[in-house]
Amino acid sequence: MRTQEDFENWDSFVEEQGVEYRTQAHELDRRYGSDFLHFVCACDYEYGFHNVVPTEQQRTVVAEIYRRSEALAEIADHHERRIATARELGGYVDELASTRSTAWHRSCGGTVPDLIDDGSAESALQLLAGDLLGFRLLPTHTHINAVLDSHPGYSVLADRLAGDKSLVAIFEEALAGLPESDADPFVSHPWHATLLPLWSDGTSQTLQFHDLIGVFVTNARVSKYAANDCIGQVQAAAVADLRLARALSAGEVVSVPTYVGLAGVRLSDGNDVIGLEGMRLRRSTPLDPGCLNATTQVWTVLEVDTPFRHLRNDIQDSATDESGFPGFTPQREEDTEVIMESLRAQDDLMERLRFAFLLSSGPDEEIVTTEVFRVVSNPMVGASAGQPFDLPHNASAVELSEGVSEELNTWLPRVKAMPDQLVLSMRRLLRAAAERSDLVDSLIDAVVAWEGLFGANPEIKFQVTGAVCVLLEKDDMDNRAELKRKLGKIYDMRSSFVHGAVQVGDKKMAIDTVAHHASQAVSLGLRAFKEVLLRPDLAEIQESRLRAQKVLLGF
Repeated sequence: MRTQEDFENWDSFVEEQGVEYRTQAHELDRRYGSDFLHFVCACDYEYGFHNVVPTEQQRTVVAEIYRRSEALAEIADHHERRIATARELGGYVDELASTRSTAWHRSCGGTVPDLIDDGSAESALQLLAGDLLGFRLLPTHTHINAVLDSHPGYSVLADRLAGDKSLVAIFEEALAGLPESDADPFVSHPWHATLLPLWSDGTSQTLQFHDLIGVFVTNARVSKYAANDCIGQVQAAAVADLRLARALSAGEVVSVPTYVGLAGVRLSDGNDVIGLEGMRLRRSTPLDPGCLNATTQVWTVLEVDTPFRHLRNDIQDSATDESGFPGFTPQREEDTEVIMESLRAQDDLMERLRFAFLLSSGPDEEIVTTEVFRVVSNPMVGASAGQPFDLPHNASAVELSEGVSEELNTWLPRVKAMPDQLVLSMRRLLRAAAERSDLVDSLIDAVVAWEGLFGANPEIKFQVTGAVCVLLEKDDMDNRAELKRKLGKIYDMRSSFVHGAVQVGDKKMAIDTVAHHASQAVSLGLRAFKEVLLRPDLAEIQESRLRAQKVLLGF
């Protein structure tokens, strides 16, 4: 493989690539995205097809895709063109005994595992999930049914799943309560019945047995992705989802991943996964949800092991004459409590993880993370993540080195075990560091966090600043005096803003000064919080005034 770095100048590199190839590749990138082209050309993901001299086979594949793309462009109707594109580039072709995208991938040197059909549903699913991966990477937003039914592997898998007693259990359980008068085969047969189960994450979507195959194929995600060797991992993920779905259908509690997209951080080269207790931080892949605004980059995905089950299992009611919508079954109180407990636990965990990132920051740069999406991977209905449009553009992110990984493994257990009386201070510091765009709000939140750690009604300024000084400067009295002066200035500035005595931009309140003090307030708050967590005798104290007393007086 030759890259741009192997040539004396840019012109020599472009000449070797070929102007026609380069023009076609850029146009196909615009139409179908780099993820699809990396896959069909089996291109090393580190370099990308724009930055290497292609092989002769890659030139041939790009030229063929371009020719087919030009023909597809002649279809005037957008929706017809979209579906035709999905079928042409991602659908099954009899002469190839596979989809075109898989055939192109194989011809360019990509790895396609040799499967032996042992007559099981697992082997049939592996074949189907691997062969339709190219379809998933196309940005056509076309439903899987456009190519699924025409694939011969679909009917094979459908026949094998029809007799799968574990997988069909949830449908038979719901149908068992139907009166004999409702014997319509399109209602009472598991293959056609429409359920509306309530899941422990609070979601409730229609569930049909004949849709499960499409879910298994499109929901399979991987922890590590390489464009030239990804089919095997996708096949394994699809089989894992099938086995989880069987257990879930049988009424078992299963552990599924909750995917959380994190903006603002990325793993360093050579650091593929950071393993934490019950969680994993990994690089995002083309199979993860993308961003709606196309500017907020999600480089890192957190996987959280989450207990999951169905709480209620009902047949979806037919539409009523009055409303035209199916009837609604009121949620039971005990189900609501399970759902709310799950949601609260997830929210609490995410707050504490983001705070652990802050505590793991180096002296020069705070690790500030933004949650872009969060979705529980339900193996029976899929994992679709709704994302906001108004996220900020982020062209860069803090790199999570091995050193940060070690710090995270140090601080996360402490933050997870942190008593509830410290949560208010944690939230205020999170807001100050990561959520406040206004410098004054950031400074005020940071000082409120100080008060949450060491505040008391009488002489609150003295107790708060004094406790922070003693905690952070244990031996050097000169440094302690200087820190006391610095803390006092920040505290006075906060009071001036709260009471309306000054505004940012006033003669004595330059914006640079406010920015400096706001940054110091957050930094000192994080240092003080670390010291409290390192001392269980302080963290366990319920009242902030008693915590300050312990620091200042020793009892």
